[in-house]
Amino acid sequence: MGFAIKINPADWRRQLFQGLKGAVADKKRAFATLTVALATFLFSIFSANPAYSVQMLSSGIQYWGIAFTTRLTGLIMNTGYAGLMLTASFSVLVGVTMTNTVIQLKMNRVDLSSLGAIPGFIAGGCASCGVGVMSLLGFGGVLASMPFGGNLLRLGGVLLLVVLITRTGNPETCSI
Repeated sequence: MGFAIKINPADWRRQLFQGLKGAVADKKRAFATLTVALATFLFSIFSANPAYSVQMLSSGIQYWGIAFTTRLTGLIMNTGYAGLMLTASFSVLVGVTMTNTVIQLKMNRVDLSSLGAIPGFIAGGCASCGVGVMSLLGFGGVLASMPFGGNLLRLGGVLLLVVLITRTGNPETCSI
């Protein structure tokens, strides 16, 4: 049994554009997309060093800016601006994916309170964000030994989300 990606090679740009456009079609969707993207970006930044982040964030609101600046500077110093751009791209694509998933669930009259929808959200957010998750699990040394400071893993996550968005296209016309 093989794995096949069903993407029309002649039409992939239009499908990707429709998937991206569907997530920001109105103000409510754009706000939801940006909120999830910001939360994902902050999670990715702070999860690189969880002990430091928890200590700084729990010390008081006056330390939040310092904690963010320190972690962002650490990301740039370790992975360069390429790592920063890949992390930001990944965060935006997670926001688009989550918004499109909610749209599809609502359009197909799936009850969001059911527990059956939760694994889809977790898998969409964690399957390709390995950099933050591996750090949270204590595998920071694995990231240090990866070529390009983990940027290939970040690029893989971005590409997986682009394929997912391209494959689903417009969330209003795609069925689950």
